[in-house]
Amino acid sequence: MKLLRFTQFLTIVAGTLGATAIAYAALTAHLPRGQKIVEIAVPGKNAEVCVVPRHFDGGSYSSDDATAEAKLCAIDEKINTAVCPKTNSTNPGLDLHSVPQGSTPAQVAAANCKTQGAKKIAKYKLSTSCSYTPSILGYYHLSRILGGIGDVPPSAIRTFDLQNHIALGRKALAETPSSSLIHQTWASLMAQLTAGSGASRRDLLLTDDFKQSYGALSVNPRKEQFYKEFFNGGANPVAKATNFRDKNPITALLARSGDINTLVPRDFNTASVQKMVQLEDAADMIVIDTLMNQQDRFGNIHYLEMYYYQDPNDLNADGSKKIKVSKEAPPGGSAVQVKKMLLKDNDCGVTKENAAKEAGLADRVAHVSPDTYKRLLKLDQVADSPETKTFFTNEMLFTATDYASFRKNLHDLAAKLHQACSQGRLRPDLDLDAHFSDHPATAPNCNP
Repeated sequence: MKLLRFTQFLTIVAGTLGATAIAYAALTAHLPRGQKIVEIAVPGKNAEVCVVPRHFDGGSYSSDDATAEAKLCAIDEKINTAVCPKTNSTNPGLDLHSVPQGSTPAQVAAANCKTQGAKKIAKYKLSTSCSYTPSILGYYHLSRILGGIGDVPPSAIRTFDLQNHIALGRKALAETPSSSLIHQTWASLMAQLTAGSGASRRDLLLTDDFKQSYGALSVNPRKEQFYKEFFNGGANPVAKATNFRDKNPITALLARSGDINTLVPRDFNTASVQKMVQLEDAADMIVIDTLMNQQDRFGNIHYLEMYYYQDPNDLNADGSKKIKVSKEAPPGGSAVQVKKMLLKDNDCGVTKENAAKEAGLADRVAHVSPDTYKRLLKLDQVADSPETKTFFTNEMLFTATDYASFRKNLHDLAAKLHQACSQGRLRPDLDLDAHFSDHPATAPNCNP
């Protein structure tokens, strides 16, 4: 799908989001949006900005999310963070590292961020190569709107001084082989950044005064690993999705009809919990990728080792124990450690080829989390409201065309899953609390 420039005027609707009616081209750095705009001083130049994001009403944002957002917008490359150009993989982004005690940001950057004790804490990506800023921002918020699916890392809108960005780009070009893909993607981005107001993609990359670049600043997860169980190879994005559909045992189990109790034992042990978590992760991934036109998912799926345990001191309304998830082993020794999906690479979406839809992945979903299902239908019900549209344009930087594409995906998927549920072909029964309780299974509710 052709990328449309922000020169299409967007009307920002006044209302619960606190925005004033304004039209803009490219990104206006100080347009009212988010909870607040944080300025990062740049000597002798315009201050950079970071937008602490507003949260969608009813979204499942945690206190950890709020803390992470605040930390993202506290990053200052002159005081507490070193910035280095990304010189591996394919995306010409900027990597931001912590500064060990006794060092300065300049010293760490001069050492190519390889100073002992310097840890990558965040990454800055723009709408270049396969990346699209609204996709990164959109995945974070949509993950929380749908209950926190995919554990997508928090992101915030950020700007970066253009001349400083160009200097980092020159450093990247000098440090990478001219034949490498990362060198070529940096060269493509640099052609745009150095062209400034004359750049063909200026509205996707630059603020409206052409003095800063803009993109998404995201938390960099740590200790994640490649999730090989969710990858079945393929020569291109659709082939990879098709192979996942046809060759993956998790997808095969997800497509089987019948009550989940006939597919996964109800004993709370590592094998059963892992199977339930994988089924829930697979269904959630298919949902969010279908909505967001994700082109580059397979081969970019990761996991974290997490502990699952039943908390006898926190009960559901029916008296069953709530299942909790923790990065650290809780006391008592009753927890099981399993792989939990982490979707951290979400930049190639919204305006891209929808590999999940092309492969018909949603047609194979016979089981889904009841919370994801309920939230999907609820979002479909409010998607045409001015408040929802404004949230997507203000907080995620969607264009009108972006939102129309998302809205169609949402309508089609919600209708598909609701019809499948009503006809008995889909069961919202991927509920860990209910599955591992002592209570009899209940009939799925297709109209929550």
